[in-house]
Amino acid sequence: MREPFWELGHRIKGLRKQKGLTQQEFAAKLGVTQPTVHRWEKGAFTPDDKMLEVLSDMAGVPTAVFRYGETRVGRRMIPIGGYVGAGGEVSAIADPLGGNGAEEVEAPPDSGLYMVAVKVRGDVMLPGYADGDILFYGRDPGLGGVDPTACVGRDCVVKLVNGPTLVKRVAQGGARNTYLLMSFVAEPIVNVRLEWASPVRWVKRR
Repeated sequence: MREPFWELGHRIKGLRKQKGLTQQEFAAKLGVTQPTVHRWEKGAFTPDDKMLEVLSDMAGVPTAVFRYGETRVGRRMIPIGGYVGAGGEVSAIADPLGGNGAEEVEAPPDSGLYMVAVKVRGDVMLPGYADGDILFYGRDPGLGGVDPTACVGRDCVVKLVNGPTLVKRVAQGGARNTYLLMSFVAEPIVNVRLEWASPVRWVKRR
């Protein structure tokens, strides 16, 4: 049986993982204890109204969206989470929470809570993507894994098992649970296992 605030706890856990923080680090950021974060994520307790405002601000969505789980939101700004360089490799921003002066971009209309943006640097992704193009993909850390029906045959942001995060065209591999990763300029990466994959949902051209 699920705890009474399970869905909210799932969103809190997803937000923490999206920011790349442990429970202890997340707690320190919020000024609470690690057991408190654990109880929130389990769904046994709910943060008070003031803390929910802090969490929703961190997620970049209205408080009602964060509290009740609305998946569609209006206009909002999200930070650039990484830059796409040679070989399609995504270099993550050092500060996942985004400090003052962090580059931001308007999220696509009706995008979900866990929309992520990465920006192409240089001509390394031509002819598919040009310098300055911004790629958006959905990354709910609570889901994870690879859905072949959603990813095969599409450009995706993928995380290799014990490897880098890349932007690649995904094809089925020659062995079970493996994939072939292709791009215009780099050699294919054959029969790799993926920690997760998410299709590119939207592209903002420079």
